[in-house]
Amino acid sequence: MAVQCNRLLLVWSGLVYHESMTLVTITEAKANLSKFVVMAERGETVTIGRAGRPVATLTAFKPERKAIKLGLGNGRGSMAPDWEDWPEDEARALGIID
Repeated sequence: MAVQCNRLLLVWSGLVYHESMTLVTITEAKANLSKFVVMAERGETVTIGRAGRPVATLTAFKPERKAIKLGLGNGRGSMAPDWEDWPEDEARALGIID
């Protein structure tokens, strides 16, 4: 028999659980795995127990986000030596010179 706990503190086998979770036996997990996977996808936590003790937790998979490394092209490019030199008509149009 699955036990549903919504945002309550439940002390079970000396451990404290919170959030939305479901406690099931291994037999129930084997018989209803698809149902429990859907529950995990919705954000619920399904805890599987054996002999009154939790042994596994089924949760939604959250892929790791790759960190962006800055400066990978450092020193690999160059700018034209006259990059700050504007043609006079463009400089006037942009307000760089009067």
